Amino acid sequence: MSNTFKTRDLIHFFKKNQPITTQDFLNFYHQFNPDLPLTTLRWRIYELKRQGIIYSPKRGLYALNEKDTFQLKPTKKMNELGDLLQEKFPYVNYSIYNTNWIGNLSNHLYQTNNIIVEIDADILDVVFYFLKENYPNTFLSPEQKMYDYYISPKEENIIVTRLYVDAPLNKVKNNYHTPKIEKLIVDLLINDPIIFPVGDAEIKTIILNATNKYNINYSTLNRYAKKRNAVNLLVQMKLTGGPNQNDY
Repeated sequence: MSNTFKTRDLIHFFKKNQPITTQDFLNFYHQFNPDLPLTTLRWRIYELKRQGIIYSPKRGLYALNEKDTFQLKPTKKMNELGDLLQEKFPYVNYSIYNTNWIGNLSNHLYQTNNIIVEIDADILDVVFYFLKENYPNTFLSPEQKMYDYYISPKEENIIVTRLYVDAPLNKVKNNYHTPKIEKLIVDLLINDPIIFPVGDAEIKTIILNATNKYNINYSTLNRYAKKRNAVNLLVQMKLTGGPNQNDY
């Protein structure tokens, strides 16, 4: 396998040239096999990504996978909520995550431990009242005052809010999803309704820690930011371009 992929030579090539394009990939392999077809190259790229050797920071670009991939395991409570929603609303996609995933990227320790449930805006109220019957500490798209007066940081609260169409998600099973890191970055930048009750400076710290720790697909990040009208926030954070900060 290593001989087929020329892995050692390829890694050396990446370290000198990354990020690289599909044509760069083809040029590299043509050194060893001038007749290598594009279909074979695409299969090799797929396999290298599957093996975790490379990743795509932006569409059509590839880089060495030198960071972690954001794919955290759902908690028991998240799965419990996921099963409830699947049974009650079997035809609607939804996303669930725990704010511990965000808090773990902070430089501080936070007591806040909320579960965020995101679902189509058309049934937002229905889902809220359904979950409220089963879980009293359930809140609908809270603003700052609600956090200040009603949401206890010592409780595991459930926050129900809107799921935007085409949001970047990882499928868990059936209609149950968790967010990709690109979605969390944009949502945290906006933080309205509030998903994590911290100030702007701490939000920036969390996002910088996320980009340092995890591989980011900047095409996905920009696309979702446009959906949320947050491109200007990405620009302010210098997060629009990926490895060379250009919008290729």
